[in-house]
Amino acid sequence: MKRIVALLLVAALAAVSACQEVEEGSVGGPEIALSAGGAVAVAPLAVTHGGVGSPPDWSPQCQEAADTALATILATGDALEGAVSGTVIMEDIPIFNAGTGANIRLDGKTIQMDAALMTSDGEFAAVAVIERVRNPIRVARAVLDTPHRMLAGDGATRFAHAMGFADVVPVCPEAEAKFRKRWQQVLEGKAGGGYDTFDWRRAWNFPGPPPDAPATVPENAGPETGDTVGTVTRGGDGTFAVTLSTGGTSITLDGRVGDVPIYGCGSYAGPYGAVACTGHGEEIIRQMLARTVYNLMASGMSTQNAVTEAVASFPPEWSVGVIAVGRDGWGVAANMQMAYGVAGGE
Repeated sequence: MKRIVALLLVAALAAVSACQEVEEGSVGGPEIALSAGGAVAVAPLAVTHGGVGSPPDWSPQCQEAADTALATILATGDALEGAVSGTVIMEDIPIFNAGTGANIRLDGKTIQMDAALMTSDGEFAAVAVIERVRNPIRVARAVLDTPHRMLAGDGATRFAHAMGFADVVPVCPEAEAKFRKRWQQVLEGKAGGGYDTFDWRRAWNFPGPPPDAPATVPENAGPETGDTVGTVTRGGDGTFAVTLSTGGTSITLDGRVGDVPIYGCGSYAGPYGAVACTGHGEEIIRQMLARTVYNLMASGMSTQNAVTEAVASFPPEWSVGVIAVGRDGWGVAANMQMAYGVAGGE
């Protein structure tokens, strides 16, 4: 029944336009599409997202990232380098939960980040719970040149510094404000995500004790965005690539790893396209969501319909967003507002 409902939604969206489809939903308001796509054949293409829940105001920054990714593809002919450059742009903008704007963990001090990349010829590399770097996606790109697929924790951090990446704690006022708001929610039992019932005090595994209640809680600490920013690209030669970067969520135990660095979950790429996900990481892992979307594309479903069906099939109690590029064009879908950018195909 769930698949039938999803297919009905796909059919309704497909009727909007043969070239570009847009479905606006009440969850995110009329300013931002909950589903969009376009038919673009052959030409280089880049699509970015700012994390599910990101507001329309962030669309220009996502567009800047997409434009940068496309420019890099046109200059280098390399879909992967384009995808890396797009995600770096978002890591360097503190509104996003990645790199400079990465979330602060429950102890009020720790910043742990994940990043991953994949190409259509099956190359994959990732870093998990890395600390003290500004651009985790650049470190993941460096891992690609090693014999390994993933480095994690202190080893990933030391590798980054050995490779010449600056030892920087990427803290910013935006992340500090979000932490104070979320820590107050945890203390009040209103955190959600399981932490309203989970005995986090008993499971506390950070080096120091829990922090005190915040003296002040910002009224507007920014939106509760998803865990990830991402870029998907298609080169002029028909190859594909995807990059993801995240600061995770504040409300986690020390060492938590989400979907981003897990193969086939947060991202996937192959000869039929590239997929990037954002949202509730534990559920994305359970569904192996990126590979699921890719399989729909490989079976012959259009890129737009594949992302739409995946989102329609996702449990509605969890946030999710998906972007993809394929042989036929691009697609974006989410179950709440999500800022994104699209460049190329003209």
